[in-house]
This record gives sequence, structure tokens and C-alpha cells, in this order.
Amino acid sequence: MGSLPCTYLGLPLGLTKPKVVDFLPMVNKCEKRLLYTSAFLSQAGRLQVTNAIFTALPMYFMCTFSLHKTVIKQIDKFRKHCLWRGADINAKSPPKAAWELVCLPKAEGGLGVLNLRTQNEALLLKFLHKFFNREDIPWVHLV
Repeated sequence: MGSLPCTYLGLPLGLTKPKVVDFLPMVNKCEKRLLYTSAFLSQAGRLQVTNAIFTALPMYFMCTFSLHKTVIKQIDKFRKHCLWRGADINAKSPPKAAWELVCLPKAEGGLGVLNLRTQNEALLLKFLHKFFNREDIPWVHLV
């Protein structure tokens, strides 16, 4: 028999809303991935890593929870470092473009990097859509 809070399938479970500390394993995983993957890549390769890895790691959490602003800010910090500075976390070189411009779709002149706040809200609205359309899902019947 266990006790709460605990983790289940990597997600923090408890009776209250998860705190920033509960998301630290995911943030640490992003930091480790930054150090391992972007050391020897070109600018285009780092863009692919930013889009593929640093957006996919928090996606599982974003499907379930509304992430705190500080968690999204920290993950965006790692994504910016990967894109502009590579694996050197302590580099002080300025970014080549504003992050808002980078997050625009490619058709609008951006680099197509997902905005995590908008993505998080869209993934959570998916549950609201299923609830209001009374989909044949056990949790919808339970609620």
C-alpha cells in the first residue's frame, strides 16, 4: 500500500496541484539532453533537436497538467541555449532573433518552434472537448 504524493508512469500524483518541484525530474532531463545532444551539431541540426527533443520531453506532462510558468520558462531557457549556443550553458553570446519570432510558423517567417504555453493550453482543451461532446470514454462517464 502506498501513500500520496507519488509518481505513476512518471507523472506526479497527489491530492493537490503539482508544485514546481514535482516537475524537476523533467527539467533535469531536458538539461542533460542539452549537454549530450547539441555539442557537435550545426545550426540546422540544433533547430531539429530543439523541435524534436526539447518539445517532446515535456509533451507527456503537458497532456495532463497545466505547467507552471517557471517550468515553461526553464524549458524555454534550455531550448534557447540549444538553438543559439549549443551545449555551452555558460556562453554569453546574444541570440540571433527574438524568441517570439522563432516561435512563429515557418510560413510567417519564423523557425516553427512550438510555443509551450499555447501547446499546453491546446492539449488540455482536448479533454474539455471530449467532455462536452460526451465521447464514449470511461473517465467522461465517471465525471
